[in-house]
Amino acid sequence: MDIQLSILNTSDKPIYRQLYDQIAFSIVVGKLRGGYCLPPIRSVASALGISVISIKRAWDDLEKDGFITTMVGRGCFVSDLTDEERRQRRNALALDELRESFASLKQLELTKDELISLIRENYPL
Repeated sequence: MDIQLSILNTSDKPIYRQLYDQIAFSIVVGKLRGGYCLPPIRSVASALGISVISIKRAWDDLEKDGFITTMVGRGCFVSDLTDEERRQRRNALALDELRESFASLKQLELTKDELISLIRENYPL
């Protein structure tokens, strides 16, 4: 298997979503380029010791969202995305991640300014 995928059994995210995120993130940051052939579902399942159903769900969702295309009998390939399409999808994925965090952060009763200040102080860039 060319790409490095890993599963955290302690994660709250379902396995298929962990795989989806890893591949989608690699596509939007340019680590996986258009035309790259993803490994076969059965190979990934075997390498990770997980169900074929989880891999299939991740691949189906990636295809539905336009990250990959499937060619019957040939495999699944990373879609050719323009720089603008990759930027838009990167921002959408980041927003999804933030939305998941917002619910618990609201319980802390942080103001928007306090949250922005925390991000500025702690974001590693």
